[in-house]
Amino acid sequence: MKSSLFLALIATLALVGCGEKKPSYEDFLRAQKQINEKQQEILKQSDELSKVIKEVNAKYPDQQIKLDSSLGLSPEQEKKLSEIIQKESDISTKTMLQKIIDSDKKIEELNQQIKSIEEKLPKPYVVKKGDATRKVAMDYLVDIQKLSKEEAKKLVDQTGLFDEIVPGNYIYLYYNDGVFGAFVTQGTAKYSPQVYKRAMREKRENEAYERGLQEGQSTTFENNRAGDK
Repeated sequence: MKSSLFLALIATLALVGCGEKKPSYEDFLRAQKQINEKQQEILKQSDELSKVIKEVNAKYPDQQIKLDSSLGLSPEQEKKLSEIIQKESDISTKTMLQKIIDSDKKIEELNQQIKSIEEKLPKPYVVKKGDATRKVAMDYLVDIQKLSKEEAKKLVDQTGLFDEIVPGNYIYLYYNDGVFGAFVTQGTAKYSPQVYKRAMREKRENEAYERGLQEGQSTTFENNRAGDK
């Protein structure tokens, strides 16, 4: 019985074959480089946007603006920001608010540029809950390209793949005459692989910090108890 992943890959391959010209490996690598650069720029813009939003929220605690994705502000957040701008009379604050609008516009432009690049690539595999990049790549090479598991494993081992993926991310896969390539983009997910990877790293660091505090407090408590005896 074929797995749902295999059927999804079959569907992807069928779409690629419907009159869609397969890019060369050089074109594939060029698109990967361009998308990665733009995703890094989005990450930079998101960082700047978060800093300014933090300042605005400190001044308007009752009208919190939230940036929860590298897709930029949501329509609701944009509306809230417009309402704040209309009420604001201070020039310096208006300038700060304008920075949010400018950064958000830049993020939107970068996402549109990424979309334009993606439209020239073969249809991607859309990540679902529980997917792993390595398994998607292996299934693509074995089930679609008909390589042996040993050949597929060797190619996948040579390819740097993002382990941190979320549902909605796009995985672009390429194989031709022994050459394999794969990369992941944000797709329709709230987070790009870079943003999600950083968030997971920060989460692990915070958890380690909290564990350190708890262990330190526990040690202090035990030492105090020992001293009281």
